[in-house]
Amino acid sequence: MRSKFDSLPLGLILGIIAPIITMLIVYFLKFDLYKVDELLNYLVAKQVFTKIVSLCVIPNLVLFFIFIRKNYLYSARGVLMATILFAAFVFITKFAF
Repeated sequence: MRSKFDSLPLGLILGIIAPIITMLIVYFLKFDLYKVDELLNYLVAKQVFTKIVSLCVIPNLVLFFIFIRKNYLYSARGVLMATILFAAFVFITKFAF
C-alpha cells in the first residue's frame, strides 16, 4: 500500500519550495542590505545569478535521496521534475541575458 507521502505532486512542490527557502536563507544571511530588485540586478550584473540559483537546488539532492531511501519513488520523481525545471530555467536565463 502506498503512503500518503509517496506522490508526484508532493515531491514536485517540495522540490520547488526547497530551493526558494534556500535562496531566502542566503538572502537573509548575506544580502539583507539590498532590496530584492537591487539584489537581482546586482547578481545579473556580476553574472552570478544562474550560479546561485544552481547552488540553491542542492537541497533537492537531499530530498531526492530521502525519498529514495524511504522507497517513495513517486515523490522522488516529483523532486527530480522540479530539479529539471530549475535546470531549464537556469539554461534559458543563462543564454537569454
